[in-house]
Amino acid sequence: MTPSEIFRSHAREYGVSDDAVTRILWNVQPAVHIDAQDPEHVGPDAHVVGYIGGLPTMPEDVPWEEGKQFVASLDLAAVPRQAMDDRVPREGHLLLFADTEYSYPEDGPLSAVHVPPGVPMAERAHPDGAEEGVELLERRVMVLQDPEVWGILGWPTQEEEPLVLDDDPLLAAAIREYQDLVPDAPVVRRGGATVTLRGEKLNPSDDTDAWGEAFRERREEAVIAVRDAPEKFDELHLRALAEASEEEEDGPALCLVELAEANVWWTGDGEVTWMIRPDDLYAGRFDRIVSGYFC
Repeated sequence: MTPSEIFRSHAREYGVSDDAVTRILWNVQPAVHIDAQDPEHVGPDAHVVGYIGGLPTMPEDVPWEEGKQFVASLDLAAVPRQAMDDRVPREGHLLLFADTEYSYPEDGPLSAVHVPPGVPMAERAHPDGAEEGVELLERRVMVLQDPEVWGILGWPTQEEEPLVLDDDPLLAAAIREYQDLVPDAPVVRRGGATVTLRGEKLNPSDDTDAWGEAFRERREEAVIAVRDAPEKFDELHLRALAEASEEEEDGPALCLVELAEANVWWTGDGEVTWMIRPDDLYAGRFDRIVSGYFC
């Protein structure tokens, strides 16, 4: 069974209708919200999932390129699974690096390395040397905030604007149906976390209009098409994402990790997003991170 079929089966157990499941899968992106705390403020009951800054612990044979700044290390085994699969493995570590100069997506990819479990790792000295190298980020601890969050394609640009659900009553009804029937239903919101694993952001140049009426029309066509053939969902959804992202030459890219106000490089703060194509994410090809940006 594919992740979408597993989620559909899970929702069916609680009486959620297939039409509601299709609408949710079409527009919703699963996410995990993580907070970054000073080490001295981390309590004994905190659910620690990694760290930001300092020197990384990494395999000896994994290169740390000059001009790259170590940003964070996620312990994926410490991140709880969700009912809606985010396609990120829950084993090993995910190491994140960023360019030290202002970067647009077309300037080249940022770096992410997935280290499988059992691979020996040790603290690595900076490749540029202690004095001339890139300044290390302040060490902070990543603590689980919300283990299961739903972000929605087409959120307004500003968080204070009315939710896009106001213009999409069918999706709003589907989410309410799920929340009314399924225990521990996820939080539905955007923002509010220092680190987000996965989430609703797609291409850095995305436009909320791309996830408007035409995308909903494709969704309603899929609602009918998958009633008797749920195995068709993934194919239909990927095709619709590609059509909505037609300005992107290589198709849609999904958010892998987003750090807000991460104190990365010379600005002192900002936002860094690591993006990955759906087929690469599904296949676990983390060496194919396609873009990252600061703002």
